Amino acid sequence: MGFSDWKSASANTYFVFRIPEDAQWSATELPIKSWAVWNDIGQPPYSFQVFSSWQEAIAFLRNIFEKEEYEEKNWDPEGFEPGEDVFVKPPDKDKRDD
Repeated sequence: MGFSDWKSASANTYFVFRIPEDAQWSATELPIKSWAVWNDIGQPPYSFQVFSSWQEAIAFLRNIFEKEEYEEKNWDPEGFEPGEDVFVKPPDKDKRDD
């Protein structure tokens, strides 16, 4: 994804939603300021899809979420205050769940 190590990639990755039972979808802000979305199903390396903006990435993920009919409790994008519109702006590192 263009990072020199996993620590750097992890610092720019945000949880978006849980896939029952034990997987999740995440979004990573890439060094080139685009966004990669990926899930941790199976074994690494995980495949990912790149979007030019946060809005495109989060809309893609919401579409998957709705298509799979996951329970709303599984949708909890990281980096936002409760009730904040996740479709308007990218997540805030200061609001991470670290």
